Amino acid sequence: MFKRIALLTATGLMAAACASSPAAEPPAVALPGAAVTPGPAMPAGTMTVANMAATSFWLAEENLIPDDPILALVNNGARNADTTAGITVVCKAANGNISFRLGKQPATRVGQAATFKLRAGPGARDIEGKFEANRRSPEADFVFPITSADLLAMGQLDMISLVSDQGEVQWALVKSPTATPQAKYVGSLKNFSTAASDFLNYCNPK
Repeated sequence: MFKRIALLTATGLMAAACASSPAAEPPAVALPGAAVTPGPAMPAGTMTVANMAATSFWLAEENLIPDDPILALVNNGARNADTTAGITVVCKAANGNISFRLGKQPATRVGQAATFKLRAGPGARDIEGKFEANRRSPEADFVFPITSADLLAMGQLDMISLVSDQGEVQWALVKSPTATPQAKYVGSLKNFSTAASDFLNYCNPK
């Protein structure tokens, strides 16, 4: 069973999930003084393949059962979440469980478990997940569970990054459209807060 993550920030952004969060999901807890390991150094060889900081935004889409609500990073001008730019968050509407799908991963790793690191501020947290096939792409997704509280907190941050189990900075998400962090893929946090709130409303089991 995958381990849920909790993003910790000095300002206490990680609070328990709000009342609109899915009832089936336990609230994330940010314990004061909980251990946060120093963030891994950016590998010198990490080269940016695509910087979408200025050309992407977040979109929430309500899909009724048997389909599931989706929160997706999409390219500017996209009208639906199917045209993802590489990251989707999916809610099982029947029970409220949320999965974060980090795209553009090696297809050769499908079926393998791995531990990535999520950087938020000066520290990093381990996130345990598994590589799964992406039915819309020849590439794989790294999939891990995430809480509604973590999603809401991400919208308050200026940047987060995800580092693979091999030390490569796979993705960075940034608020500034001119940001140029050292990461393989760079996406925007534009509209993330609003879209995440909409997504959680769609996700709430009815």
